[in-house]
Amino acid sequence: MPLPTSAQKILARIAVDDGAIADAARRRAAESQELTRQEFEAVQEFQRLAKADKDSRLVREDRQTDGDGNISVVKERDTARLGAASEAVDAIRERKALLAATTALPRLTAARIERELEQFKGKKLVAVERPPVVLGKSERTVDALDRLRAETLDLIAERTAVAKAPHTAAEVKAAAHGEIDKLADRLPRTFAMFHGASITWPQHEIHAARTRVPDALAVVAFLMRDQLKREISKLIDFNAGAFPEAMSREDQAERLAKLESEIEVAERLEAAAVETVIAEGGVGHHRPDCSVLAVLSLRVE
Repeated sequence: MPLPTSAQKILARIAVDDGAIADAARRRAAESQELTRQEFEAVQEFQRLAKADKDSRLVREDRQTDGDGNISVVKERDTARLGAASEAVDAIRERKALLAATTALPRLTAARIERELEQFKGKKLVAVERPPVVLGKSERTVDALDRLRAETLDLIAERTAVAKAPHTAAEVKAAAHGEIDKLADRLPRTFAMFHGASITWPQHEIHAARTRVPDALAVVAFLMRDQLKREISKLIDFNAGAFPEAMSREDQAERLAKLESEIEVAERLEAAAVETVIAEGGVGHHRPDCSVLAVLSLRVE
């Protein structure tokens, strides 16, 4: 199904910008190569003059005439040529540094938009009204864009942190107690002894030796199940202080769901600010990882 006209216009504009940026990048690359060539030649010239100066061969001749009309030639060290050669090298390197500093900022491309839209293939995408960009007192739209983008990035950073949040001490204890119970439940079997067999001990396989031996840890867990749980719990409580950002899985899921909703709203506001800046004749770009639905102001129906 074709995109709404408003979305097509944005995609076409971004594609044109992509071409202009690619052309500029090729020009910068060509200029960088030329500057590298010039730098090499300038360094070679400086080194040649420096060697000549070291050998006392870098001199300039000054012809002087005395009162009787006699002409004499005075030779002096030519430091000006060496200094000029050094300045030429510095100038070229400065131009290279300035050129490197003009590298285009990361931005959303038409290629990424088209890739992202593939996941909505077969679904109906409809245009939605962009949220208004509310400006603060004396705030320009471009300043609002910076503010809204910073708010979006803060939410994304929080989402990343919450997704990595460690478990709570209670959850860790439950998991640890479960492991102890699993070991302890591998208790020695004595039923077969009534028929003259030996105790069937829980076994641990030693892969390198290709043999099985009684599992001492399982036996200890069987004998000291409750004590092991108490001691492990004390150790977990001791270590819990190192994880103040711990969250229960329920709280984590709830916060992540809320953050997803907040990020969607924030990205749509940010995208609206970008489009407003451009409409006002300014320069703006969408983040490379911004939601394409927010950029194109679409929703899945």
